[in-house]
Amino acid sequence: MFRVFSLCMLIFLASVSGADDSADKSSPVEMEASVSAYFEKIKKDPISLRHFLYRFPKGGDLHNHLDGSIYAESYLRWAAEDGRCIDMSTFSISTSPCDENAGNVPVSSIFSNEQIYQGAVDAMSVRNIEFGSISGHDQFFSTFRKFSKAIPGREGEMLAEVANRAARQNTHYLELIVVFGIFEASSLRHGVSHQYTDDDLKTLVDGKEIDEIAGQVISLTDRAEAKMRDILQCQTKSPKPGCSVEIRYLPAMIRVFPRTALISQAAIAFSLVARDSRYVGVNLVAPEDSRIALQDYDWQMQLLQDMANQFSTPIPRTLHAGELDLGLVPPEALKDHISKAVHKAGARRIGHGVSVGFEHDYPVLLETMKNQGILVEINLTSNEIILGVQGKRHPFLSYLNAGVPMSLSTDDEGVSRIDLTHEYQKAVETYNISYATLKSLSRNALEYSFLPGESLFTEPRHFQRVEACKQMESRVCKKFISPSEKARLQRQLEERFLRFEQSLAF
Repeated sequence: MFRVFSLCMLIFLASVSGADDSADKSSPVEMEASVSAYFEKIKKDPISLRHFLYRFPKGGDLHNHLDGSIYAESYLRWAAEDGRCIDMSTFSISTSPCDENAGNVPVSSIFSNEQIYQGAVDAMSVRNIEFGSISGHDQFFSTFRKFSKAIPGREGEMLAEVANRAARQNTHYLELIVVFGIFEASSLRHGVSHQYTDDDLKTLVDGKEIDEIAGQVISLTDRAEAKMRDILQCQTKSPKPGCSVEIRYLPAMIRVFPRTALISQAAIAFSLVARDSRYVGVNLVAPEDSRIALQDYDWQMQLLQDMANQFSTPIPRTLHAGELDLGLVPPEALKDHISKAVHKAGARRIGHGVSVGFEHDYPVLLETMKNQGILVEINLTSNEIILGVQGKRHPFLSYLNAGVPMSLSTDDEGVSRIDLTHEYQKAVETYNISYATLKSLSRNALEYSFLPGESLFTEPRHFQRVEACKQMESRVCKKFISPSEKARLQRQLEERFLRFEQSLAF
C-alpha cells in the first residue's frame, strides 16, 4: 500500500553501502554468525542492546490497537486544537460546549498548568502507575474512555503517528486493530435474537444497514489514509519514514456488549474483510475477565464460527484469548478459553495466551498449535501491567520450547508508554534468547500475518525458501513473488536482514 522508501531508510542503506569491504565479501551465513557473536557480547549492556534492537529489522506488529497506540500528548494536543473539553476530576475528554462551573474546562486551558497537564498524561496512560491507588488492570482499561472523544476526525494523524514510529524502528508492516463502525453497528435494531439461525445472520449480512455502515467505514479509511499520506509527505521528494510502512486493518468486536449488539458488530467486521482488501481479518477485544465476556464466552466463540460460515471466502480470525490469570477470575474460567478459541471459533492466531498453563489439555493444545501453525501474539509489557504476569510465570518459554510460533507485539504502545523495540529488548533480557530466535520472531510476524499470497518459505519453522527463490534475485523468484503481497514483504525483510548484518559483520 505504501511503497515509497522513506528518507530514513535511504540514509540507512547509504550507510550500509559504506560498510567494511571484508564484510561485503563474507557469505550470508558468515555474516549472521558474526552478528550473532556480537549480539551475545552486548546482551548485558542495556544501552548497546537497545541501539542494536532499534535498528534490527522487525517483520511487523500484529497486535496493535490503533486507539491505544497513540500517546496521551498527541490526544491532548489534538483535543485542544479541536476545541474539546476535559473533566478536571477524571481527565476525560469531551465535546464542547464546556461547563467550567462544573469543572469541565477547555483542554487548551490546561497547557499553562504543568501539574494539571502531567496529571492528564498520567490519567490517559499507565505512566506513574506505581504512585496511584488503582491496579494496573483497572488503570489500563480506564484510559480508553478518557481519550476516546479526541479521536473523531483525527484518524489520519493517528495512522501517521504509528507508521512513523514503526518505520524508525525498521518495522514495515502493521496490522492495526480498529473499531471503525462498531458502535454504529451496535445501535442497529435488526431483530436478530441471540437464538439466531443461519438465515438470520445471512439476512443481516446482506441487509442495507450493514452495507451502509461498511461503506461509511471504507470512506473513513480512505480519508484517513489520504490524510496520513499528506502528513507524511509521501508524494514529495522528502517523504517521512512512515511512508514505507504497509498497513492493514483488523476490525474488532467488543466482547462486553450484549449479545444482540455483538451480532451486529460481527456482521460489520466480517463484511469489511469481505469487501475491502485493506481489512484482512477480525478480532475480539475488551477485558476477557468481564462478567459478560465470561458468561457469554461459549456463545461468542460459536457466533464467530457461524458468522464466518455466511461468507464464501475464508475470513481469518485472531482472538484475544487467555488474557487471564489465577485470582483475576475463578479457576474454572482458565481451563479452556484458548482451546475454544482455536477449536470452536477457528482462530488462526491467539492474542496474549497467558493462561495456557491452566488449560485442561495443555500438552495437547500446544501440540495442536504447533502442528497447525497457530501463532501467539506475545505482549510482555501489557501482560505485566494488566495481569502482573512476567518473567518465569509468563508462558513465553513454554511456547518457545513447544515449537509454537510466536511474534512480539506492543498491544497498546501509547497507553503502556513503550515501542516495539522495548518488547524485543524485554524478551532478550528476560529470556536470554538467541539471535536466531530473534530473527524467527521477526519473520513470524510476516509469515503468520493475514496478508494474501504464497509465502516465501516452504518450511516456516526453519524458514527454508521455496525452490523458486533459492536465488532471491533470479527472474524465477521475482515471478513467484510478483502476485504475492506476503512474499513481497518477506523478501524485503530478508534484504533488510542482509543489509543490517552487513553493517555489523566483522
